[in-house]
Amino acid sequence: MTAPLNVGIVGCGAIAPAHLRAWAKVPGFTVRGVFDLDQENARKRAAEFKVETVYEHVERLIAECDVVDVCTPPQTHARIARDVLSAGHHLVIEKPMVTDVADWEELHRLALANDKKIAVIHNLKFLHSVRMAKQWVDEGRIGAVIRVQREFMTHADHDRMLVGDKHWSHRLPGGRWFETLPHELYLTHWFVGPLAVGAITALSTPDAPPGAPADEVIINLRGERCLATIHFSANCRQNRRMFVLQGTEGRIEVDLLSDFATLTTTRDNKWKRAVGGIVIDAGKTLLRTPLDRSRYGLQHARGESPHGRIIASLGKSLLGQGDEPTPLAEVDYVVRNCDVVGREIDRQVATRR
Repeated sequence: MTAPLNVGIVGCGAIAPAHLRAWAKVPGFTVRGVFDLDQENARKRAAEFKVETVYEHVERLIAECDVVDVCTPPQTHARIARDVLSAGHHLVIEKPMVTDVADWEELHRLALANDKKIAVIHNLKFLHSVRMAKQWVDEGRIGAVIRVQREFMTHADHDRMLVGDKHWSHRLPGGRWFETLPHELYLTHWFVGPLAVGAITALSTPDAPPGAPADEVIINLRGERCLATIHFSANCRQNRRMFVLQGTEGRIEVDLLSDFATLTTTRDNKWKRAVGGIVIDAGKTLLRTPLDRSRYGLQHARGESPHGRIIASLGKSLLGQGDEPTPLAEVDYVVRNCDVVGREIDRQVATRR
């Protein structure tokens, strides 16, 4: 019987428990140890998840683990990732992967040269609602996708990254938006391919918090047959996280917070106008809601999560049993366009000051 592959967790902050819970459920892998600059925090996580070793030096963890899972702030990613890939080990890493394209180019070369996997936690691809939307698109239920719209509208009332002036996301290119921008880009890439970034408009209003000096941002993307927009707002107490796909034959709306997708394929005619197209579509949605919500509740009762699903998918890939959850082409697209958008936001903010 093949011995399990050893996993090391670097960084024991807020996101680490999701990774530790996930790895505990993946056959063929065992978490050998954890490391954090705050050794007390590392000991706490190790005790909580019954991990054998608390490493005092990250270099030793990298040397002794087949897979290194990086859960530290993105400003530290490039150095740690370079050491992991240079040592000939697989890399799992939270997004954003890096904060500079030059670092990514070096890491990309190292991964290819050493034949090692890079998996970035593009976890929204593994939401139940997003998988359902992908199935509908692949089945042709809405025809050809002609428009993608993503709304990330938040407020300091419910977004810890916008509170105060000390969160690590504030020091990223584009501020807090650089932290979430990978989600918007990889979702667009997964559904409609690599769209090109076009116009970027960044407003700095008197209400802008320190973490988002551009508190209203619109990003436009375009392809041969599809247009896309991304809207970031730091001024919306509704706390909206919507992902909308408009096709030639229908429309899909995904509420990412409630993990629920709706499909609209009603075509216009006189009697449907009389009844109300929205009413007809709402009725169809209500019919599938009990089954969908039951599935959602069961998944949560089992402790399933997008983090768990992407790490499980990675585990299968590393064992030669499935595809990579984040192909290098997807990661490359995200990193390069995050760099373009983040630096353009900073440029517009600096120009207006």
